[in-house]
Amino acid sequence: MREFADLLSNLVIATDGLFAAAIGGIDGLLIESFNSSAKVNLEGAVAEHAALLKSIRNSYGVAMGSGDVEEWLVLTGDLTAHVKPVTSDYFLLSIGGKDVNLGRLRLNAARTIKDLKEVLT
Repeated sequence: MREFADLLSNLVIATDGLFAAAIGGIDGLLIESFNSSAKVNLEGAVAEHAALLKSIRNSYGVAMGSGDVEEWLVLTGDLTAHVKPVTSDYFLLSIGGKDVNLGRLRLNAARTIKDLKEVLT
């Protein structure tokens, strides 16, 4: 699991405005995380985002026939959340402030996903 933790910490450090990242299972369980802030309960966030991922997959992929969900982004007054599936069973959740660099986040998340897939295989 050390490799997962290193990949997550590298993602957070390399992305301006990002303060947390986690690998979650579609079952809602937290696999590994890196959190440099007490603002977010990552265990709870992973559980909530797993449920949302299932719903979004059903809404877009099944009901609308648009294919697999590649990523989604939620912006609130204080937080930015980005979700990107790693496999059909696992996803990467990244959380930052409202000032997170979105372009850098998407780029770094894609690179992290590639590295995570290598570790998983």
